[in-house]
Amino acid sequence: MSRSKRTARVETPAPKGNWLMDAGGGVRAGWLLAVSLLACALIGVGVRWGLGRGFAALLDAWGVNAVTAHRAPAWARWFWRWQGSVATVLVSALLLAASAGLRRLWRGTPSGFKFQPRQSLLAALTGLALAAAVLLLGLLPDSLRREAGAPRFSVSLPALGAVSLLAVLAEEAFTKGVLYDGLAPRWGVLWATAVSCAVFFAMNGGYAGNVPCAVNVLLLGLLGCRVYTRYGLWVDVGLRWGWSFATVFLLGFGGGEASLLRFYGVSETLLTGGDAGPVYGLYLTIILALALVWLYRKPR
Repeated sequence: MSRSKRTARVETPAPKGNWLMDAGGGVRAGWLLAVSLLACALIGVGVRWGLGRGFAALLDAWGVNAVTAHRAPAWARWFWRWQGSVATVLVSALLLAASAGLRRLWRGTPSGFKFQPRQSLLAALTGLALAAAVLLLGLLPDSLRREAGAPRFSVSLPALGAVSLLAVLAEEAFTKGVLYDGLAPRWGVLWATAVSCAVFFAMNGGYAGNVPCAVNVLLLGLLGCRVYTRYGLWVDVGLRWGWSFATVFLLGFGGGEASLLRFYGVSETLLTGGDAGPVYGLYLTIILALALVWLYRKPR
């Protein structure tokens, strides 16, 4: 090696990171994580706060309250009835759009997701079967009963199904497509899974229920991470949506007024979750634990 090359090799300093940038010239993962979480929080809180304040101002201007709501214009009465779904659609659409931008912000994160219709449909049917299994475990010992009357099909059912699908897609795109994919190559799979599950836990209110509810929400987050890494985003979304749509809008756990059927608890509340739904019961804990054991099994 010539003297000039040896000198250049010695004098060229190795790249160093600082409090903002890492040695590779990218923004540190901690800052990217903080920006991602802040964007998610601002979207969720800002949209709901803005809609609530705006609608309240309109009602005040018209001199309308909850008692005299029938005096409001037809579109306002419609919004009053569907304000929860409208907020969910807006929050989910903005979060989905933000997730696409955040994935590009995390350098080295893949740019897109492959849609697998057949696998996604099978995953949705698996989610429906999961809800049916929990229901069967409650019906066999007569722990659950169906409300009397014929099934109540409503024209709002498909719309609610579409809203729930959008909400699930946005949550999974953010917790898995942004947080998990962004952190896994930087902090490792363990930390990426932990952060993704923690944010999923917060977004789905796992802290607001009983102990089985908290455990089940964490297990659902962990199950989603495993399904996502093995089969992709759309399969993960299909599984979660099938479960959510079945428990809330088909079987009516938790008192869903727009549900096709409605089941309520009569005994063994700790096992079934009672009227609050199976996510509050130990039956779901057992099923999720078995599913995770199967997914994490070692190949032969």
